[in-house]
Amino acid sequence: MSVSPADVHLAAVVHIDPNHPAPGWPPLLLALVGLAGGMVLCAGLAVTVALLRVNGRKTWGNYLIGPVITLVGLAIAAFGFGSAFHLW
Repeated sequence: MSVSPADVHLAAVVHIDPNHPAPGWPPLLLALVGLAGGMVLCAGLAVTVALLRVNGRKTWGNYLIGPVITLVGLAIAAFGFGSAFHLW
């Protein structure tokens, strides 16, 4: 049995080009992580302002907890948006 070139079917192989964004869900999901990080960032800013406006004795925790939440939100947002839009 001989096979002619017209009878041969080749399989397609997908190679993701590193110069183009990845297709599918990962960019969208990472952008959602970035949005969640932005919400945490806003909550950290709100906690910072609220704790600074508290009357009475202030401890070191009043000055520390808000900025820590803000930095965590900033880190999450930077990771999410940076990965989603291939900034690094």
